[in-house]
Amino acid sequence: MWKYIDLYYQHRIDTTLPIEDTIGELKKLVEEGKIRYIGMSEANPDTIRRAHAVHPITAVQMEWSLWSRDIEEEIVPLCRELGIGIVSYGAVGHGFFAGKAIVETLPPDSSLISHPRFVGENLEKNKSIYTRVEKLAKKHKCTPAQLALAWLFKQGDDVVPIPGTTKIKNLDSNIGSLAVKLTK
Repeated sequence: MWKYIDLYYQHRIDTTLPIEDTIGELKKLVEEGKIRYIGMSEANPDTIRRAHAVHPITAVQMEWSLWSRDIEEEIVPLCRELGIGIVSYGAVGHGFFAGKAIVETLPPDSSLISHPRFVGENLEKNKSIYTRVEKLAKKHKCTPAQLALAWLFKQGDDVVPIPGTTKIKNLDSNIGSLAVKLTK
């Protein structure tokens, strides 16, 4: 039986409340032994810094991949300065680097059907990115998804990708990304 939650995330920042109040309440749960660590998702640098001043933040979850790198300028250095781990979702570009919409058709009920990166002109432009990554993956004797994950693993020991999959064969393939050796 569970006695506590290891890592409790605030998945969306409630902008109607000061972050200090939210983290203050979570700090009480830590002190009561109900949770061990506090994490945040989709927070900006100011919010992370203010939250961390109330109680140490253990992990910040943000989209980070070969495709989405806008956290590198501010969020990554801030997390490293404060000793906060980085959990990257969208690690294989929401399936893009696994071939979704490129070598594999999107199912009609997929949420990606309306994702801006997977439609119309954007998809056509992004196909050239996939082709470049696919060529580089072949050079490293891996799949594009493995290359995308290996790149994230190369970003530091403080980075934990969430590749996300519903298929065992993809899970096995994702594990294979740990064997891909990349240089800087």
